[in-house]
Amino acid sequence: MASSPPASDDDRYEDDLWEQRTHARILVSDSEAGGIIGRGGSAVTALKSTSGALVKVSRRGQLLPGTGRRVLLVSGLFHQVMDAAEIILQKILYQGGQVIDERATVVLVVPDACCGVLIGKGGTNIKSLAEASNAGIVISRHDKHYGLQDRLVTITGNLDNQLQAIFLILSELLEDDRYSRIYAGALFLGCEDYGPDEHVERYHSRSNTPIRSPDNNDDACESLTIAIADEHIGAVIGCGGRKIREIIQFTGAWIRTSAKGEFIAGTTDREVVISGTREAINTAEGMIMHVVSAARSRSNGSAERPPLKPDTTPQQEEQSNTSDLQ
Repeated sequence: MASSPPASDDDRYEDDLWEQRTHARILVSDSEAGGIIGRGGSAVTALKSTSGALVKVSRRGQLLPGTGRRVLLVSGLFHQVMDAAEIILQKILYQGGQVIDERATVVLVVPDACCGVLIGKGGTNIKSLAEASNAGIVISRHDKHYGLQDRLVTITGNLDNQLQAIFLILSELLEDDRYSRIYAGALFLGCEDYGPDEHVERYHSRSNTPIRSPDNNDDACESLTIAIADEHIGAVIGCGGRKIREIIQFTGAWIRTSAKGEFIAGTTDREVVISGTREAINTAEGMIMHVVSAARSRSNGSAERPPLKPDTTPQQEEQSNTSDLQ
């Protein structure tokens, strides 16, 4: 097990870092997800028990947009995440004691806003990480996003090389506060570990929201209203409504935004109503928070972005017919 970091003089391997909380999102195929989950969830239960990490897999058909693959979320203390990653990679690389592909790739999902930390000036950092791990590390293009403002980090090599690369990558990401703030658990499976964002305020539930029955029926329909700063509503809706439709398709939630110019009383915030099951609402809210955080990073100049096309303005991202989408 990867209970201690590889031997190195690098101060990133100090114990205090090893005990910090982190997370990783890994792309897996349906067959790989099946092996990780196991019959009746037995394998994933054993994985959690052995590593101490929280491990969740997106449901069948709940794919990361643009990839056709499911997302495996691993979170916990750094050493727990690495212990879990080792078991997961073994399941992907080996089957029945036989090597499936000793140089199979593992793909991490990383927020675009955090990729600059990995790449470094002129690509020097990513080259250093590849040399240190003896693995191939490739980051997808900055103008090609997957899901909601995410990029893919593809790692090629044998098991030890891949684990070393994951360790180094997560070490770098821990130094970027945005990586923890844009918490992956909010994006899939309705995890509720994310923190508040001043640009997304959960301010009340509808008065006619049904009270959840004691049996916690996941099919019960509920409703949540959140307030989003007007300056960021265009990013949530997306060009022609593309982004919000993507969230609706992924979560199964119903989402309605107030019309342009219609603000919550006493504010310049727009109202967004999310309806559906508890899981759908939590997941949709988390995805919206992720989009807003990314938009805020861009507006603060902390995330590099290609310039708008000459004939495009930020206002054109928002379409007047997106106030009631389903």
